[in-house]
Amino acid sequence: MGVSFTDPLWWLLLPVLGVLAWYLRLPWLHMPGNAVQKRRERRRFYTRLALLVLLVAALSGPGLVSVIQRQAVVMALDVSASVGPAVSEGERWVRDVLAARPPGAAVGVVSFGKRALVEEPPGTQPDFYRAAADPGKEASDVGEALRFARAILPRDARQRVVLVTDGRDTEDGAVAAARMLQAGGVRVDVVPAGVAAGSDVRLDNVDVPPRARVGENTVVEITVTADSATGAEIYLERDGELLASRPVSLRDGVNQLALSVPAGPAGLHRYRVRVMAEDCTVDAFAANNEAGGIQEVTGPPRVLVLAPSAAEARGLVSALRASGRVDVTVSGPGAAPRGLTDWARYQAVFLVNVPAYSLGERAMGELETYVRDGGGGLVMVGGPDSFGPGGYAGTPVERALPVKMDIKGRGELPSLGLILVIDKSGSMEAPAGGASKIGLAREAAARSISVLTGRDRVGVLAFDSMPWWVVPPGPVDDKEKLHRQISSIQAGGGTEIYPPLLAAYQALRDMPTQVKHIILLTDGISASGGDYQALLSDLRSAGITLSAVAVGEGADAGMLQALAELGRGRFYATADADNIPAIFTKETVMATRSFAVNQRFYPRVAASGALLRGLAEVPPLEGYITVTGKDLAETLLVSPQGDPVLAAWQYGLGRAVAWTPDAGGRWSGPWAAGDVFPRLWGNVLSWILPAHNTGSVNVETEVTSTGGDTTGQALKITVEDPGSWQEVRALRALVTGPGGSTLTVPLQPAGPGRYEARQPVEKPGAYLLSVAGGGEQPQVLARSGVVVPYPPEYRETGVDMQRLRAIARAGGGTVLEKPEQAFADNLPPVRARRDLSAGLLAVAALLWLVDVAGRRLVLGAEERAALRRSGQALRRRLRPGREREARPDWTGGTLTKVRDMRRHRGGVNGRTAPPAHSSPNGAGAGEQDGGRACATAGAGAQAPAGIGAETGFTQSAEGKSKARAAEPEQTASRLLAAKRRGFNK
Repeated sequence: MGVSFTDPLWWLLLPVLGVLAWYLRLPWLHMPGNAVQKRRERRRFYTRLALLVLLVAALSGPGLVSVIQRQAVVMALDVSASVGPAVSEGERWVRDVLAARPPGAAVGVVSFGKRALVEEPPGTQPDFYRAAADPGKEASDVGEALRFARAILPRDARQRVVLVTDGRDTEDGAVAAARMLQAGGVRVDVVPAGVAAGSDVRLDNVDVPPRARVGENTVVEITVTADSATGAEIYLERDGELLASRPVSLRDGVNQLALSVPAGPAGLHRYRVRVMAEDCTVDAFAANNEAGGIQEVTGPPRVLVLAPSAAEARGLVSALRASGRVDVTVSGPGAAPRGLTDWARYQAVFLVNVPAYSLGERAMGELETYVRDGGGGLVMVGGPDSFGPGGYAGTPVERALPVKMDIKGRGELPSLGLILVIDKSGSMEAPAGGASKIGLAREAAARSISVLTGRDRVGVLAFDSMPWWVVPPGPVDDKEKLHRQISSIQAGGGTEIYPPLLAAYQALRDMPTQVKHIILLTDGISASGGDYQALLSDLRSAGITLSAVAVGEGADAGMLQALAELGRGRFYATADADNIPAIFTKETVMATRSFAVNQRFYPRVAASGALLRGLAEVPPLEGYITVTGKDLAETLLVSPQGDPVLAAWQYGLGRAVAWTPDAGGRWSGPWAAGDVFPRLWGNVLSWILPAHNTGSVNVETEVTSTGGDTTGQALKITVEDPGSWQEVRALRALVTGPGGSTLTVPLQPAGPGRYEARQPVEKPGAYLLSVAGGGEQPQVLARSGVVVPYPPEYRETGVDMQRLRAIARAGGGTVLEKPEQAFADNLPPVRARRDLSAGLLAVAALLWLVDVAGRRLVLGAEERAALRRSGQALRRRLRPGREREARPDWTGGTLTKVRDMRRHRGGVNGRTAPPAHSSPNGAGAGEQDGGRACATAGAGAQAPAGIGAETGFTQSAEGKSKARAAEPEQTASRLLAAKRRGFNK
């Protein structure tokens, strides 16, 4: 225990301030006056001197220092992938440490991988069983974990960090961080945790030529490292298809291999190489056995046509192939590409009468990114299941198209009463893609409500064993509120279909709308039956239609299909719950809207453009799907009603076209039979195909280290623009990762016609790059791609004891063997300091107030007497028993009389009574006698009344008042005279 000062030099100022205060107060101390005044001045001087001492002490930063014995320990647990199944052993070690915690010690738990997260804050009652946070298992940043653990350690304790890890630090900052903690008084101990070091086979690198031509051979170079000699099999895939496999004999160390395969068709292609050891015991990690690359093959552009059947797209395909410039691939919507790299194999995509639910939400999102960020082309061709009837309202594809799916300017639409009957049984909690089935059902209900108008009415009825109104039937006036209500649906319970259908019928029966529709969604079988025949008869009588959606193989598809047919609605059976939102949207808009226009007409030219080049005379069309053009789109052909027939626009880096008639069926048969279709679709191809293939801009991409203090991975992008080397262009690279998110990376000049950028990446997988330039309508100048391999976390295996010992030495600790050692008495002492400055300032403030009060407040005799009486009364109340014992009862009257006599004597001897006779020198003749007479009277003698009147011992009321009025004036005169005498000296 002791006192310390943060700025002790302030004490050197105290003598100077004391001398200065004494010098300034010296004239007041030497001023002539009575003893009382001098004592008062000395008290003021001492008070101000004490005030200066308190202020200097506060400025010096005093603090009360004490030694702390309590320990605080933070356990840093490595949960990265390199630790593997040994994470459970580390968790058990942490639990053993908590069990061995001595009383008063504070313990916290931190889990770390790529980052550090708190599992249990430091406290005296920690509760930890296993790591629940997800700090990212693809890396091990041990340095960050040490710094994070230091940040949450309490300062009022001796501090220790126990690191439970395998020592595989992917960022190489652990030793420096441990040294920093040791310098700050924190001890760092380590505990080995991880799989035993063993042999491993890993694929270090795959080198694929970035560009090739159609018909050439591509040589793929492979680098494999093996810790021991073994046999293995090499597999080479392109776009998910196996191209070649070869057995190889791997020797101990680095092995260089090469495979030659024919280049694929034009477009971007992803290559993947896998190596599998014959003996799995020599391959500790399977995650580092795979790598890949991306290659761009130049040649005729590739076009993908998605259609329900080849016959439906025959006229379009013939027209496209007639141009002689493209390679056309026809597929059904079920074979649509999955992943951005698969979409990037094509320069344009045609959707021919493809409903949205057959594509799915994920594919539609990828298609939007493919157009917007990849510079691809998109064309939607009309049909009964396209545009609005296909359920594209509110989808990513609608955002990419130049038209909207709603109908405007077509007169007043009938009002709709819609009841959504959604299964919320326990099976709906099952995952479907990236979400649960109940989550997709909530999204479907919200999207259906979003396309309704203020004249419509809606209700949402969720059911398990019993129905439950999530949204009671009512008008669509607050869509945000309805969306919040829908989000409350949670899965759980059984399945009973009849009760909710009956409740939906009863709600719609008397609803004042022109159209009434029910959408039923379920993934199961009703536990009990019901009188469905009577219910369906009532539905038909009330003009209510019923559509049913069966999700998964567990749904009773037969019963649901019968319900939809008898309910004059539509039936949907989907194995992919991802299609639910599109189905609901389609059903909602189809309930009240007639999108198809079946009439012969000649399209009218609304605007000239490249898409109409060579089209002077055209035959009539027999119909189309009604849509609404977007404000920024260019509508080239319109119907007599003003509806778009042909519209186009640029969306991001790509372009999109909408053709509302069909592809050669009953609506556009005359166009497909003549030479109009080849001209039209030739113009469309010329306009939507990316132009970067003919440019001189080249882009190179490679995966490198991020550099600096970290060893993460980054994309190094290099762009060569030799055609514009004399100017600096505003170029940027759009990097689309495996998850579909896109980053815009500015390219910085690195020389004449050369631009570079570096973008850190976290996730392994394929990355697509589009280099763009230009102004208001940017153009794709070049495309490329790269495959980021597995993270560095998988490059090394086993516990690195050498690194662990280095961390322990740098942190002043050791390698622990027992949990009890985490609380060993080997920590440096910690001294806690309590600042006293605030308390000293508070005392100084009070002392200053006392000093001011002493100078401003003058207490007379009556005030002092009153204070004395108050103090005596307070003492009597605090000690009532002692007062009664010390004083007999008969003394009360006597003491009162004595006090009265003393006050009377003080009034006579004082200056309150003026003299009755004056002497030549101004003194009263009877002053001395009067004093003696007062003393005698004060002693108890009773003077005659007449004597007092003659000698002046008593005064009249008028005399007393004059004396009291003259007393302040006489006092002021005396003080002024004394002050003048002092100055004269």
